[in-house]
Amino acid sequence: MDNYYIAIDGGGTKTDAVIFSTGGQLINRVIGAGTNPNGMDFNQVTEHFRKLFSELMSVKKPVSIAGCYAGLSGSDHPALTRKLANAIKDACPVKISHLQVGNDAMNALWSGTDGRPGLVVIAGTGSIAFGILDNGKYFRMGGWGYLFGDEGSGYAIGRETVRRVLMVYDGRERETTLISALTRYFHVQSINDIVPIVYQSSKDVIAGLVPIVASEAEQGDCLAEHILFEAAQDLISLIQNGMSKFESVPETVLVGGVWNSRIIREKVCSGISAPFIFPDYPPVYGSIAKCVNEWEYQNEGLLDSLKKQLIKGKPA
Repeated sequence: MDNYYIAIDGGGTKTDAVIFSTGGQLINRVIGAGTNPNGMDFNQVTEHFRKLFSELMSVKKPVSIAGCYAGLSGSDHPALTRKLANAIKDACPVKISHLQVGNDAMNALWSGTDGRPGLVVIAGTGSIAFGILDNGKYFRMGGWGYLFGDEGSGYAIGRETVRRVLMVYDGRERETTLISALTRYFHVQSINDIVPIVYQSSKDVIAGLVPIVASEAEQGDCLAEHILFEAAQDLISLIQNGMSKFESVPETVLVGGVWNSRIIREKVCSGISAPFIFPDYPPVYGSIAKCVNEWEYQNEGLLDSLKKQLIKGKPA
């Protein structure tokens, strides 16, 4: 008889969940609302999980779930981890025999290592390094938010771009094609008109400047290239400090939208003599790998089968 598992990758804006069987079938995958408790009360978190499970089990509702691993943002503190675990148990319509809740950075790591220890550096809107040592202990570096940290992140690049472009407007910085690029992005006539807009913009909007900076750098704009070089140097420092925690060079996974920049990738890869993994699978696969490794004796055949289905974006 097949066992059934649920794998979850939860963040502030969305939660990605998969239900699969030990027979190798990815039964369903659902993208639901965010489940980060830092942005809502726990009643709302529980309700989001309830809706997620209802849709997830609309294809097949097993009698019970053998195991569930949930990698969730906002779960760093033990008290929050316990409350999130209770929210999942309360929301799930069937019994979960084994349940573990951990940081969503673990999913990102395991999506590249198939559940093995290593280091992950996430560079999206924010940035953070997260590592799991061979002895099972884990650590984090960075990720202190857009005001005091997140170096090398999309937001940091966007913020620096706005700052430097306004210096150009003042005559304190070299001319750049970023001025016309930003006026188009923010739909303004003059670059100084962006000031009230950026102060009211979300972090995602500021981080959305990264592809624009990357495009201008590829076309030879010196300032855009310099901004990316500075971000790459910040990421190199984060990676090197993370690697120093290991006795030998760890498997190192790089995830997040910032790594789509060729210039940043090449600068980092040339600055550190170590192989890097850019995962082909979404972070929820890391949760799948954890379930299989934890409760199904590291069944590589099962993982391979689920990979093939997951990368297609839908069950086989």
